[in-house]
Amino acid sequence: MMLSYFALLRDVTRKVNEEWTRPAATLGDLLHDLIATYGPGFGRWVLPDGAHLGLAMIMVDGRDVRNGQGLATPLRPDSDIVLFPPLAGG
Repeated sequence: MMLSYFALLRDVTRKVNEEWTRPAATLGDLLHDLIATYGPGFGRWVLPDGAHLGLAMIMVDGRDVRNGQGLATPLRPDSDIVLFPPLAGG
Protein backbone atom coordinates (compact mmCIF):
# COMPACT_ATOMS: atom_id res chain seq x y z
CA MET A 1 0.00 0.00 0.00
CA MET A 2 1.14 3.51 -0.69
CA LEU A 3 0.36 6.06 2.03
CA SER A 4 0.54 9.83 1.49
CA TYR A 5 0.47 12.34 4.34
CA PHE A 6 -0.32 16.05 4.27
CA ALA A 7 0.16 19.05 6.59
CA LEU A 8 0.17 18.12 10.31
CA LEU A 9 0.21 14.40 9.60
CA ARG A 10 3.32 14.88 7.49
CA ASP A 11 4.89 16.64 10.48
CA VAL A 12 3.99 13.78 12.82
CA THR A 13 5.20 11.00 10.53
CA ARG A 14 8.15 13.01 9.14
CA LYS A 15 7.25 11.52 5.77
CA VAL A 16 5.52 12.71 2.62
CA ASN A 17 4.63 9.16 1.70
CA GLU A 18 5.62 5.61 2.44
CA GLU A 19 5.03 2.13 1.20
CA TRP A 20 3.27 0.15 3.93
CA THR A 21 4.13 -3.53 3.70
CA ARG A 22 2.42 -4.86 6.80
CA PRO A 23 -0.88 -6.61 6.07
CA ALA A 24 -4.08 -4.72 6.87
CA ALA A 25 -7.45 -6.11 5.77
CA THR A 26 -9.37 -2.91 6.53
CA LEU A 27 -8.76 0.79 7.01
CA GLY A 28 -9.40 0.33 10.73
CA ASP A 29 -6.62 -2.26 10.94
CA LEU A 30 -4.26 0.08 9.11
CA LEU A 31 -5.09 3.08 11.31
CA HIS A 32 -4.49 1.08 14.49
CA ASP A 33 -1.09 -0.01 13.13
CA LEU A 34 -0.23 3.57 12.14
CA ILE A 35 -1.17 4.85 15.61
CA ALA A 36 1.04 2.17 17.18
CA THR A 37 3.87 3.34 14.90
CA TYR A 38 3.43 7.13 15.07
CA GLY A 39 1.81 7.58 18.47
CA PRO A 40 -1.05 9.57 19.94
CA GLY A 41 -0.17 12.73 17.99
CA PHE A 42 -1.14 10.84 14.86
CA GLY A 43 -4.09 9.07 16.47
CA ARG A 44 -5.82 12.22 17.67
CA TRP A 45 -6.47 13.24 14.05
CA VAL A 46 -7.45 9.91 12.53
CA LEU A 47 -8.98 7.81 15.30
CA PRO A 48 -9.21 9.90 18.48
CA ASP A 49 -11.25 7.47 20.57
CA GLY A 50 -9.93 4.30 18.96
CA ALA A 51 -13.29 3.45 17.42
CA HIS A 52 -14.47 6.35 15.25
CA LEU A 53 -12.88 8.35 12.47
CA GLY A 54 -11.47 11.68 13.58
CA LEU A 55 -11.25 15.00 11.79
CA ALA A 56 -8.80 13.87 9.13
CA MET A 57 -10.12 13.16 5.66
CA ILE A 58 -8.99 9.76 4.45
CA MET A 59 -9.23 8.63 0.87
CA VAL A 60 -8.72 5.07 -0.31
CA ASP A 61 -8.16 4.68 -4.03
CA GLY A 62 -9.53 8.17 -4.65
CA ARG A 63 -12.72 7.76 -2.59
CA ASP A 64 -13.53 9.47 0.69
CA VAL A 65 -14.13 6.68 3.22
CA ARG A 66 -16.81 8.74 4.99
CA ASN A 67 -19.01 8.27 1.94
CA GLY A 68 -18.51 4.52 2.02
CA GLN A 69 -17.62 1.88 4.57
CA GLY A 70 -15.53 4.01 6.92
CA LEU A 71 -13.22 1.94 9.09
CA ALA A 72 -14.53 -1.25 7.44
CA THR A 73 -13.20 -0.10 4.04
CA PRO A 74 -11.36 -3.11 2.61
CA LEU A 75 -7.74 -2.62 1.57
CA ARG A 76 -5.65 -4.36 -1.05
CA PRO A 77 -1.85 -4.59 -1.22
CA ASP A 78 -1.95 -2.02 -4.06
CA SER A 79 -4.35 0.41 -2.36
CA ASP A 80 -3.48 4.10 -2.41
CA ILE A 81 -4.33 5.85 0.89
CA VAL A 82 -4.21 9.62 1.32
CA LEU A 83 -4.57 11.24 4.76
CA PHE A 84 -5.40 14.95 5.14
CA PRO A 85 -5.74 16.57 8.58
CA PRO A 86 -8.34 19.33 8.88
CA LEU A 87 -7.15 22.53 7.26
CA ALA A 88 -7.99 26.10 8.20
CA GLY A 89 -7.18 29.27 6.49
CA GLY A 90 -8.49 32.59 5.46
